[in-house]
Amino acid sequence: MSFAVVRMQKMKSHDLKGIQFHNQRERESKTNPDIDKTRSHENYDLVNDEPIDYNERVKEIIESQKVGTRKTRKDAVLVNELLVTSDRYFFERLDPDEQKRFFEESYKLFADRYGKQNIAYATVHMDEKTPHMHLGVVPMRDGKLQGKNVFNRQELLWLQDKFPEHMQKLGFDLQRGEKGSDREHIEMSKFKKQTLEKEIDLLENELKNKKSELAILSEEVSGEFKIPVKREKKSVEVPTGKRNLLGIEQKKTVMKSTGNVILKDEVFQDLKKKVKAGAVLQTRVDQLLNTDFAKENQSLKKEVKELRSTNKSLSEENSRLKSTVEHLTNEIESLYVLTKDFLKARTSDLESFKELFGVFVGKVKEKAPRGLFVRQHERSEEKKNTFSLQDVLQRDRELREQRKAKRKKSHDLER
Repeated sequence: MSFAVVRMQKMKSHDLKGIQFHNQRERESKTNPDIDKTRSHENYDLVNDEPIDYNERVKEIIESQKVGTRKTRKDAVLVNELLVTSDRYFFERLDPDEQKRFFEESYKLFADRYGKQNIAYATVHMDEKTPHMHLGVVPMRDGKLQGKNVFNRQELLWLQDKFPEHMQKLGFDLQRGEKGSDREHIEMSKFKKQTLEKEIDLLENELKNKKSELAILSEEVSGEFKIPVKREKKSVEVPTGKRNLLGIEQKKTVMKSTGNVILKDEVFQDLKKKVKAGAVLQTRVDQLLNTDFAKENQSLKKEVKELRSTNKSLSEENSRLKSTVEHLTNEIESLYVLTKDFLKARTSDLESFKELFGVFVGKVKEKAPRGLFVRQHERSEEKKNTFSLQDVLQRDRELREQRKAKRKKSHDLER
């Protein structure tokens, strides 16, 4: 039984254009060898009849449900993309209509669970080695984006457990992936490796940009700016230390600072803006300083290295299996020829041989309807039905020998 595969990937604003290009085959990379361009016309989208702009479509979904005027954060997760598929053997057993029903039923399940209005796209790729669907969910709940709550740990476990159960009830021969297992078929490992490599490239570029941005922000925060101000003063009487003829202490009036400053209104408004901007800049600097891009990048590189090792092991195992299959196929072909020769040597004529061999093949077919022996017999029969001049001459020789043998037998009986 094949395994059901549902894999979730978070998409931010800067990811959408790239995934749009891939899903809609707009600027497909020449480095992806799995795409057969002659079959790209077989791809389809269960949500959109025509190609769409992912950023615009996602924005429409958010704005149509958003409560309040707060802007969406630039680093917010806008789409949780589900990749839905199985192994190649599963799809090879399905006819085209059943393959389409598999993706349609998958789409219905997720549309019911996350809201049909939140599905931005459901693109099915038929032009790669294994058919699969990219389904984009905008995680809107209660009027705001809630990716962490919509796709929490419990939800991811639900996807792994309930999706296979649901598809089984609909007649698809699928089971849940092994819990805690590292097992993954080659196509999915390769897909994940390619995705991680793209993420590493994005992170390296982002790290480079953030370093430049940090340098600029640091200069802006530390820079000084002059403010044209006047200090507020007021007149006060202070003792002079002298007394008049009547003995009363003499005082004098002087201008003393109140500790306040006087600003023009336009200068005050400009100062307010600069204070706010400074606070925002300081927050962004703190965020950049607290983001360990290098550590995250190293972690992704390690994961890619492990996937490459897994791919290598799987490729080697695949080669060994192909070699074993080829060896067994050759043995079956030899056994088929030996069986024919054995039975032919023990029958008196061609018709008797055909009858006996047909009975033998029938019994083998009962045990293994699509076994290699039966398929070898079918190929042999097809080849036999393709007449050539050489076949006709061979058949003529066989008939002559049969007639000659019969005449000799008849002559011996007469004597």
